Amino acid sequence: MKKLYIISLLFVFVISTSAQTYEDMVSRAMDYIDLKDYAAAEQAMKAALRKEPANPNNVMLMVNLGTIQRNLGEFDDALISYNVAIERYPENPVLKHNRAVLYCDMRRFDDAMKDYNAILLANPEDTEALYQRGLLYLNNKSFLAAENDFDEILKKEPENLRGKTGIAMLMKRRGEFKEAEGLYSDLIYKYKSNADLYYNRAECYLQMNRLARANEDIAKALELGCNDPLIYILRGQLRLVQYDKRLAKEDFLKAQEMGVGEDIVSYFLQLCK
Repeated sequence: MKKLYIISLLFVFVISTSAQTYEDMVSRAMDYIDLKDYAAAEQAMKAALRKEPANPNNVMLMVNLGTIQRNLGEFDDALISYNVAIERYPENPVLKHNRAVLYCDMRRFDDAMKDYNAILLANPEDTEALYQRGLLYLNNKSFLAAENDFDEILKKEPENLRGKTGIAMLMKRRGEFKEAEGLYSDLIYKYKSNADLYYNRAECYLQMNRLARANEDIAKALELGCNDPLIYILRGQLRLVQYDKRLAKEDFLKAQEMGVGEDIVSYFLQLCK
């Protein structure tokens, strides 16, 4: 799960009868963020920047603007906003965390890796950077490097959930589904309301042909609010194995509606014919 940083801005508010002051615009933008009305928040922040372009608080405002633009899918604009802030504070790890997440959204994984490497060079104790870099290594099939990062997290924090889920994901990628299922079961015993754990264990059960268990975990993950569209790909695969092509097709189309690439979905739709 990716970590999103919103930086709070602290301002000394001046007494004013005008509703159009810089501080009012920023305050309104933060209210919009709380309401998840990101388009309105973006406009309010831009208005504040136009109002006082030399205000020293604008650097942090640019970071928040970048995060809003990222939520809106305006990735190029978000990168400009983050870069402006990083040029002013190049050693700030929070700014680089934000940009690295954006690079991943843009599928610029090499650039994200550079940011995480820079963060860890400055602070080897940053477990968030270790986890995210581990995922990048996993994506590149650099399994040993990924394992080193996840192990490093657990050396620092033996009960760290992300470190343990990283190891479980690594087991799955290596085809060690029984071992991964055991680790997910241990974690579920401790974190019974974590939807992602049920989703991942369901994948293990499907690979092990334990179909009833897979179905139970998928249902539990959805009950707990899992909003990952890949869960519908997983349930569709389960239904294919159960020879229910009609319901499988519905799941694959649902996944496509939620953003799964057409190239992935089209492969599974072919299996439904």
